[in-house]
Amino acid sequence: MNEFDTLIEVGLRTKATDIHICENLTPRLRIDNRLQEFSQFYAPPNLVVEQILSRLPPNISEKSAKQFAEGKDIDCAITTFSNSRVRANIYRTNAGTQIALRILPAKILTAGEIGLPFAITEVCKKKSGLFVVTGANSSGKTTTLASLIEIINNSQPAHILTIENPIEYVFKNKMSMISQREVGVHTPSFYDALRSAVRENPDVVVLGEMRDIETTRIAIELAEMGRLVFATLHTRTATSTIDRLIGQFPSGEQEQIRMMISENLIGVLSQTLLAKKAGGLIAGFEYLQTTDAVKNMIRERKIPQLLSVMQTSRNLGMMTMEDSIKGLLEKGIITEEEAKLKSYRGI
Repeated sequence: MNEFDTLIEVGLRTKATDIHICENLTPRLRIDNRLQEFSQFYAPPNLVVEQILSRLPPNISEKSAKQFAEGKDIDCAITTFSNSRVRANIYRTNAGTQIALRILPAKILTAGEIGLPFAITEVCKKKSGLFVVTGANSSGKTTTLASLIEIINNSQPAHILTIENPIEYVFKNKMSMISQREVGVHTPSFYDALRSAVRENPDVVVLGEMRDIETTRIAIELAEMGRLVFATLHTRTATSTIDRLIGQFPSGEQEQIRMMISENLIGVLSQTLLAKKAGGLIAGFEYLQTTDAVKNMIRERKIPQLLSVMQTSRNLGMMTMEDSIKGLLEKGIITEEEAKLKSYRGI
């Protein structure tokens, strides 16, 4: 077993989510959102880079090695000896080569295992519209998207097209046919992949991230053309997500985009991960569902009022992050300190 495999085995055994490898330092494991030193082991970064590249297809490995030699970062995902998926980001710093590894579960978690509210799983029955999953980096957005895709995969004869950078979870075709495209490998960019998406006749389009105006525009247009679109953003709340979607466009376009979002947005799920008292992580959620009242507020620029809609529409499955965190605190799953740390608006 080489250095990379040893680190992944330790990460799986300790339930680490991330591993950091640095020059002249022992590796750090992120366990329950806290970095811990793995003092028994030293992994030379350059050797681990070689071992990671050796797991990639030869043409991709050569391309990545060339990019790194030119001073560019490497961002890739590989399958390990234990059949887990690992996302690797390899980069240079003033201290030398460093590697950040994200460990993905070998099995796609179900909505129940994640704790997704029932109202969110109902989104999978929609035939068109835009559903956005948001949260800070490392908040579990990719895992949530994977569980929603798997619900459709298990229940509908649909064509699901994913556009990712890189591919993290690898799906097996069940009732659905799933086409996974990786930016930089199967398509030059998110924009190029989205432009050709309609010609590929998907029922569902999964966009790793709405990174810029053009990808956001096409995602909204695909929803308007009758596709069910899932996408992610690095926003923290439902209200800030809608502000971000509209605000990134020039002022002259915002009114039209506002109308398109009000008509095509299904909902926004924001999430964060909290450390449990007993060890491990659990997700907290904020959910905004697009009702007629919400559509009107978006059109009339009353975005701040959406918070009160979530607070008063629990019967529809909506919730604020504070409601979700309070529930975990009252059940004794998390500490009061963790609740205060992860609450956006205070509890």
